[in-house]
Amino acid sequence: MGTPAAAVPPIPDQTGTLAALLRERGLADQGVLAYRVTLNPRDRSSDFNTLDDLLRANVIGLYERLQDGRRFGCGNRVLTFAAEAGGRARLVGFRRFISRRKGVVPGDIVYDYDAAHLLHSFIARARCPVFYDAIDEEGMDDLVGRLVLRWPAPQMRALRSADDPAVTVLER
Repeated sequence: MGTPAAAVPPIPDQTGTLAALLRERGLADQGVLAYRVTLNPRDRSSDFNTLDDLLRANVIGLYERLQDGRRFGCGNRVLTFAAEAGGRARLVGFRRFISRRKGVVPGDIVYDYDAAHLLHSFIARARCPVFYDAIDEEGMDDLVGRLVLRWPAPQMRALRSADDPAVTVLER
């Protein structure tokens, strides 16, 4: 008799790249971006101390529309992922972003009194505040909250092309 085989760790039931998933859904050739959102420490408050607080208050969509510089360009489609521990990132939305003229804040952001602190903190810290309108896109709705990626290092690089082979699927 031979020695017992070493225990083999289970293979996750859905692996691959984000690019492969987008190809599977017919979205690969449409220039999609992937964005890993975190809560900037300078935006913290008693109401919003963690990214989970933004998710619970349903203001993550508002928060991603506040950018320092034209990060998303204009008209680009963006898959937004909430940062999680261990280099994980969970899908929270799929939207097309339309940049506003300099200094023009969308009314729904200005008049969202529950999230006013986020807006004021952002304006105070941003060197070049850019505000976006966002239009929900179809094709990934069933994966919101379920699709989890392994975000490659360096994790501070928050915006990547969705066809980056280093962005891999952990769960769906």
